Amino acid sequence: LAQGMRQGLELRFEDEGPGIADIPLAMSDGFTSGGGMGLGLPGSRRLVSEFDIQSEPGRGTLVSITKWK
Repeated sequence: LAQGMRQGLELRFEDEGPGIADIPLAMSDGFTSGGGMGLGLPGSRRLVSEFDIQSEPGRGTLVSITKWK
């Protein structure tokens, strides 16, 4: 990915799972919908330059991340 003189990497992750009903809650440290540690989404957001999540219950989730060099 290039934007002017800037170079980076953009990744998109998409599923057709149950979706996320409450994205702000899912983005809070420690929240888990199962037996996890609740660090996945908020931890990912801290590691990248840009983070976008779109989800609709019953229709799946799309997460896009960009890390600029």
